[in-house]
Amino acid sequence: MTNARVVCRSLGWDGAILYRHSSFYGDGQGHIWMDDVQCLSGKESNLVACKFSGWGVTDCSHHEDVGVQCGPVRLWPLASEEGVFDQVRLRMPKGHKKKIPTSHGYVEVREGKKWRKVCVNPDDDLKKIAFVTCGQLGFPDGNVVDDPEAYLAEEAHRKYAYILGDISCNGSESVIGNCNFTVLDSHDRRACDDGAPLMVRCVHGFKYNIRMRKEPPSDNTTLPDATKPNIKKSKTLTRLRAGSRSNEGRVEVLRYGRWGSICDKGWDMNAASVACREMGFGSAKTAPLHSAYGDGHGPIWITDLDCVGNETRVGDCTSVALTYAFDYYMTMREDGTNTDGPHCTHGEEAGVVCHTPDMRLNEKVKLVGGRMNDEGLVEVRIKKKWGLVCSDNWSVVEAGVVCKQLGFGFAVYALKDVIYFPTELDEVLMTGVKCDGSENSLQECYHDPEVQECGAGRAKPPLAGVMCAYQSPDLVQDIPLLQQSIHLDDRALSYLYCAHEEGCLSESANDADWPYGSRRLLRFSTRVWNRGKADFKPAKTKNQWQWHQCHQHYHSMAEFTHYDILDLNFTRVAQGHKASFCLEDSECASGVDARYDCDSPTGGEQGIAVGCADNYQYSIDCQWIDITDVKAGNYLLRIHVNPGRLVAESDYTNNQVYCNLQYDLSRVWAWNCHLPEDYDAERIARYYTADVYP
Repeated sequence: MTNARVVCRSLGWDGAILYRHSSFYGDGQGHIWMDDVQCLSGKESNLVACKFSGWGVTDCSHHEDVGVQCGPVRLWPLASEEGVFDQVRLRMPKGHKKKIPTSHGYVEVREGKKWRKVCVNPDDDLKKIAFVTCGQLGFPDGNVVDDPEAYLAEEAHRKYAYILGDISCNGSESVIGNCNFTVLDSHDRRACDDGAPLMVRCVHGFKYNIRMRKEPPSDNTTLPDATKPNIKKSKTLTRLRAGSRSNEGRVEVLRYGRWGSICDKGWDMNAASVACREMGFGSAKTAPLHSAYGDGHGPIWITDLDCVGNETRVGDCTSVALTYAFDYYMTMREDGTNTDGPHCTHGEEAGVVCHTPDMRLNEKVKLVGGRMNDEGLVEVRIKKKWGLVCSDNWSVVEAGVVCKQLGFGFAVYALKDVIYFPTELDEVLMTGVKCDGSENSLQECYHDPEVQECGAGRAKPPLAGVMCAYQSPDLVQDIPLLQQSIHLDDRALSYLYCAHEEGCLSESANDADWPYGSRRLLRFSTRVWNRGKADFKPAKTKNQWQWHQCHQHYHSMAEFTHYDILDLNFTRVAQGHKASFCLEDSECASGVDARYDCDSPTGGEQGIAVGCADNYQYSIDCQWIDITDVKAGNYLLRIHVNPGRLVAESDYTNNQVYCNLQYDLSRVWAWNCHLPEDYDAERIARYYTADVYP
């Protein structure tokens, strides 16, 4: 059990429950690297720190492979567990200008603390070796250097130390360590006399931006521009969602103009690598199952995916269609349950982590002073100089970019005016930082070109800090409920005093002859599910909640949802909002227990647990838009959850629902309610034109 505990903790799980012997989980394949393993304390960082007989020294067969069952508590996110020869890099020979990322050079494999060359022979299948190597380095394709003499013109000829030789790859491997090879004696300088060091040129794929954005993004929901859906035409038929970084997440494919997920039945490293390369990344690091990045909400297009590993697109692999073009509401309910058979649910979706080029982004920022390595004061490097970040306008969006840059997942808190994390620095190097969340590093976010005053009038500048977590909530609205519940209601002013006090009526209500007359309200119900991997909690702590005397309840968030009616030019003609007065688990999916209940005199505990939903029925105050002043015509209805991004989520793109809306002063019709990001840009564009209105 001591050995098992070391394995589980090195993989990110909090201890082991039991170990399994005699190939309980089936016979392994390839080399048996370790035998007679003895971990003494159980606190070793990994098995390599324990005693064993030596690499590859064994008298075991695969019928004696050992397995473990780890505890349920995750200490850090699922990631690639590096094998014996899984650390690979490129070193450019002399005479070549260094660039980030390095895409060509000698292939070197790490052995202990040293880097060794790879020996290849002319009769080896060099194309496949280069393909696998470049994939591991984060590039979708590559080849060997075809002009070695010219390439090495300025490189001195000398003997190198080699670690791998006689390599044979079939092209489906995700790392070079999975190919067949011979381990060479790295001290034998004649080990590759009949061959040559492996040199490759890798093909760039996914474009990483490393420049600062020129203009700050706008997240002000009161601006007309903020109402336009930001839909861009996809360059591929595969994408990732809900990952903390651009190279990981739930895998979605485009079919019939609509994005949907992949059932994890049949999902393996071959299929994951095909998906990664299609999107411009390298091969796959891992292929997580069971909706590791949270449940999706749309169609599950395919299942039983079978890829060889050398396909160029996921669509080239064989698969079974699970959902057809226009019946996903019949096939899959919004709560994730299946209506026509148990084949696959939203809890069984495929995910992936792809290899990416080393951009050295984690060398440009660090966290100091925290209790753990994923929290602390932010220190940033600007032009080879380290300094601090001003916390003026610092939000969970900027904090999330820092967490992403360091590989610590998502932001939990954006800490402002930090004084409790010690630092040896005193100079602020970044002010006016503004991110939109898509950046891969804090340096890419907009910030003042020249450092400005930080914390005007204060003796000490307010400094920025973060607390990160590897899992995050993800809010998704129940679209069918919204569309079915939309209706008109003429409400007497005598019933609207509290709503008016809370700002839920249009400005013309200020001039009304209270309590006489009425207001015309567009009412609707909303049900917001948490499909993420962590509970959604209010932006404010309980001692910061605001008591609303008229309604007799606490507001844990000033604006949980924002409502808009837009014309077809995306100009706002009416708006409303909903404060979170009772954020709780109104209902939960089967097998999930409710955790949050705000029904108590002190406000209770507010939040939305994973797998649960918060319901706001149309009969509740402020669950409307005041359309008293709206003229007859064709409009768009927009419902935006967590509009100010006050709480971090794994995916903000699914927070906005749009509906086509027609109003003739006495009746209202609503149809085509949808999440814009669920559709191909060309298909969704017509939803915002007069062509869809009768």
